Amino acid sequence: MTQTIQSLIAASVHGVMEQVYPDKYVSLCHAHAIVGANVISIVLNRVYRPVAGLAVFDCGAGRFVRLTDNTAFANPAGGAFHCWIESVDETVQEKEVVDFAFRHAPVYARSEGIAWAHRHLPDYVWGPASKVMVPGAEPVRPFGENRIWLRETDAGWDWITRHMAEHMNAYVALTAEAMQVLNRNLPASSTLLSKVMTKRDPAPAIPRVTIKKDSVPTSVPSLAY
Repeated sequence: MTQTIQSLIAASVHGVMEQVYPDKYVSLCHAHAIVGANVISIVLNRVYRPVAGLAVFDCGAGRFVRLTDNTAFANPAGGAFHCWIESVDETVQEKEVVDFAFRHAPVYARSEGIAWAHRHLPDYVWGPASKVMVPGAEPVRPFGENRIWLRETDAGWDWITRHMAEHMNAYVALTAEAMQVLNRNLPASSTLLSKVMTKRDPAPAIPRVTIKKDSVPTSVPSLAY
């Protein structure tokens, strides 16, 4: 089966998170968003950014996971918030929304005592905002398994901006490793990257890096997803 560039990027980000942080990758939505935004920006030659705020997932059967604790960004003890990715250049086309951590929604739901009732397990969300994001106020009615209610907040913006600045070297290393994984997953004869890159010149070699196991802080709220 032919893989899309979107699925290959998602797999590279997932793979690095699981390899480097095997005990807590499910709760690292912020790391998925930061590394994912970097990789997408490099591969597609467009600007994507990590976003932090509130989210609601539809688990099916009228149940929801609500990650809507805006106070969590200022509370070292924890709370429930979410991070995802958005494209920045809206003059090119409609804003895109990407959520690589969405694949862990069933795991998080089970931790809250909620069964994932949808027929299919999620992998990732990637599409135009009008199709991916649920509009309006925080939902109380079902809206389906392939959409998410998302709201960026000022507290989220402040937190993720500060977090990226404090851990810049770690995210450079994680991004480089994700690009290595992506390159290794492509067949030697593949022209997939050349089709999505604007420039025809081959990309420079990406150096191998060593990533410390504690390079993402353990102080991240335990319920962050």
